Amino acid sequence: MTIRELQLTENERVGREVAAWMTRYNLRQADIAEILGFAQRNVSKRIRGEMPFRIDELLAIARYMGISLSQLLGEGIVNEKNPHPVELDGGSATLVAGGGFEPPTSGL
Repeated sequence: MTIRELQLTENERVGREVAAWMTRYNLRQADIAEILGFAQRNVSKRIRGEMPFRIDELLAIARYMGISLSQLLGEGIVNEKNPHPVELDGGSATLVAGGGFEPPTSGL
């Protein structure tokens, strides 16, 4: 992952992946807007990362393109693991690792 990619928000990264697949399939924002049932300006905001894509929207796009959600988002996003701050009741934050599929290692 490059430094610039690390500086992008999750929404921007997802928007870039969707835009790349749109280019591969020669789709315009208006086409995606029609698939999702809302105005083109809302697709534009999502692609720029100003608004997040909802999971049902991403699934609809992937289904239309005939690809998996994993393909649409890209391996880097799908398999990413990094700590995310979580606010506790007292207002302090702690880091919690992202969920994964690692088996438990106790008792080895």
